[in-house]
Amino acid sequence: LGFPLVATIHHPIMVDREAELESVKWWWKKLKIRRWYSFVDMQTRVARSLSHVITVSERSKQDVAEAFSLPIQRLHVVPNGIETVTFRPLPDVKREENQIITTTSSDVPIKGLRYLLEAVATIVKQRNVKLTVIGKPRKDKGVEDLVRDLDLDRFVEFTGRIEDEEFAHYYARATLAVVPSLYEGFGFPAGEAMACKTPVVSTTGGALPEVVGEAGVLVPPGDSRALAGAIVSLLDDPERRRRLGEEGHRRMHEHFTWKRAAERMVQVYREAMNANGRLLEN
Repeated sequence: LGFPLVATIHHPIMVDREAELESVKWWWKKLKIRRWYSFVDMQTRVARSLSHVITVSERSKQDVAEAFSLPIQRLHVVPNGIETVTFRPLPDVKREENQIITTTSSDVPIKGLRYLLEAVATIVKQRNVKLTVIGKPRKDKGVEDLVRDLDLDRFVEFTGRIEDEEFAHYYARATLAVVPSLYEGFGFPAGEAMACKTPVVSTTGGALPEVVGEAGVLVPPGDSRALAGAIVSLLDDPERRRRLGEEGHRRMHEHFTWKRAAERMVQVYREAMNANGRLLEN
């Protein structure tokens, strides 16, 4: 109809596809995965037809431009905001010792839960820790089998789906949060934990360093050994945990509010309307 169209691509979905393909051995499972991701070609065609594409991080901007063969000037970075009303410190809730928390919004290989479980299996040989996983493992992904194989049944708890208001309580009780993702276009779990003043151990997968900055501990993705080392180091350093919690909370409120995201989004809308000759004076 001739109207300017702005769309958001959080990250190139090809990254998820490749991670899933690498996680399975059987050819028929790989075929099933490829069939499920058959929409990628359509997404590529649509993306190339857009004059203005929003993405949520500098890393995602580069990766989207490369994956979809888009001119870099068509992409505009508008970082997501963190819901600081839901995700907030609860000073009346006491943090427990040796309590690790992670969030898996979707139990898929790219989220790196396997590497965190392997890290915990190493840690429990030295100390008694508990890992709380916000979410529920999918039967077809083998996570529950891995928990059994690593003999972690006593040390790992899956919460299943929880209500929004429960998140802050889980984060408030945790000693630290871990984000083991192989890749994130943004990294909500890191930002949400930081908004709760929970110290974070994160990988450098995708845009996570942009979200975490220097307010958390960063390790390479897919490295359970490095993950275990970072977790133990932070568990043994309560003062550093306190400091990182404070820095993370401040970082979220300074750089990742929805108000800030909305202001940057308006700028892109205005540019798109200007380019189309539709910008009104008011």
